[in-house]
Amino acid sequence: MERKLASLQRILAINPIKDADKIEVATVLGWQVVVAKSEGFKVGDLVVYVEIDSILPDKPEFEFMRDRKFRVRTIKLRGQVSQGICFPLSILPKTTMVYDGADVTEAIGITKYDPQAEFERKETERLASIDKNRMDKFLKRYAWYRKLIFKPTKKPFPSFIRKTDEDRIQLFPDYYERWGQHRFYVTEKVDGQSATYFMIRNPRKGLFRKKWLFGVCSRNFQLLKPDSSSYWTLAKELDIETKMRKWCDTHGKGLIIQGEAVGSKIQGNKYGYDGVKLFVFNVASYDKGQLDYMDQARQVGFCIYHGFNHVYVLDMGFSLLPTIAEMVEYAQSKSLHNKNVPREGVVLRNYKNNISFKVINPDFLLKYE
Repeated sequence: MERKLASLQRILAINPIKDADKIEVATVLGWQVVVAKSEGFKVGDLVVYVEIDSILPDKPEFEFMRDRKFRVRTIKLRGQVSQGICFPLSILPKTTMVYDGADVTEAIGITKYDPQAEFERKETERLASIDKNRMDKFLKRYAWYRKLIFKPTKKPFPSFIRKTDEDRIQLFPDYYERWGQHRFYVTEKVDGQSATYFMIRNPRKGLFRKKWLFGVCSRNFQLLKPDSSSYWTLAKELDIETKMRKWCDTHGKGLIIQGEAVGSKIQGNKYGYDGVKLFVFNVASYDKGQLDYMDQARQVGFCIYHGFNHVYVLDMGFSLLPTIAEMVEYAQSKSLHNKNVPREGVVLRNYKNNISFKVINPDFLLKYE
């Protein structure tokens, strides 16, 4: 399901900000949003709430965001962290249907800030380029040569695998009432590039056909040809295909491994790693269209046996704290990857009840945004 970058939400509370005469803080869903008192927002008002990581369109009503390249970020005003923007309903096109929870992302023309997608686009262009020598220019006149050279290098992310993008706790203001009775595995969220590797049974039978098909994926695409990207580099360095094939032969099922690639040339390499490393956070078997995720304990054992790094596990029986503010405070710490870097946040999972969400550390966002 696509993320609602802009939606119609009720203001649940409005509170003063110390030593601030012109601004106050509104609560929308589980978010704290600084608003101008001159807007006249009141508790219970229906507003257009725009989430962080949204890119507003270049329109007169959003001119005040030009200096920020129209991107909605986490900011701090008078000591108050603010995540998102509240607008009055008047910014909506007149034909927009107005009701609680309505997704108005497309109606306003908002897009998502996605640095990994932009990186993938540029990397694809770089890897797709070929030497522009005389022979190449000559051979391009022939269809057989163009067909040979310009084979597709990627295709859409496989539909049978879940994309790795957890929702934030602020989208579940009733999380404690819904899930407070459950226990959760907690891992450190890693700031890098999402990488997925899969091995599935070959649907085509034949004496000389491979029994299993191996795939390498970024967050948005399956990468069809080996190249110098971090995804294929890790596949080669860690011998992922061979290890997955052995597991699949032994268990008679397909296998999916998902993790975060961190290191050189990735998101500024905040942790200071040499080269590129993979930290696994999901392992699942795949059989007859069904995914069966290993819980954290089994995943750790799987990674140790196969020589993979697992994301750092912080707790294997965590009880949820009763307020979002307490959960955010829990996420605020230093990274186990580098003590000089604030932790990006934590990911909480309950595999038995298929519950997962993330809590982002605002200190990380304020420092790196």
